[in-house]
Amino acid sequence: MAISKWDVSVNGKNHTIEIKRGFGALKVVVDGQIEKVRSQNFWIMLLDREIRIEDKVLNLVMIGSKADLAVDGVYLGSGEKYVPVGKTPAWAWVMTALMLILGYFFSGIIGLLIGLLGSTLCISRSLRADGKNTLPICIGITIGCIAVQAAIMFLVVALVY
Repeated sequence: MAISKWDVSVNGKNHTIEIKRGFGALKVVVDGQIEKVRSQNFWIMLLDREIRIEDKVLNLVMIGSKADLAVDGVYLGSGEKYVPVGKTPAWAWVMTALMLILGYFFSGIIGLLIGLLGSTLCISRSLRADGKNTLPICIGITIGCIAVQAAIMFLVVALVY
């Protein structure tokens, strides 16, 4: 079952490009030829793959569960201009570590799960391709997560003592 599928025409010939789930990796299928690909990011699915068909360069981009194909520098799904996906900023990894470590120490496994959710949101927001500054959003997510984790800690302490 394909996650996403596109039919594109290059020099009058129709070509099919699709992304399928595989065991431990995704499969990019171009006209029946299968290529396994892995995420460029440890935390979430991140893929920016160049596909050459004849003399055209297509860019297959997947962030999280959203995938789109750029032809001639324009995404087919959104119509926006293609911008290469960058690396995850260092500050996003610092906030991820902060949410996970403090979450575990504040409220155990529940805090760790809340930190995991916040970390996933922070990293996915930090990968915006439109060039907007996402640091304030990630700071807000981090503060919100830590506040919820601390509230759980105080609630448990109040109930126990």
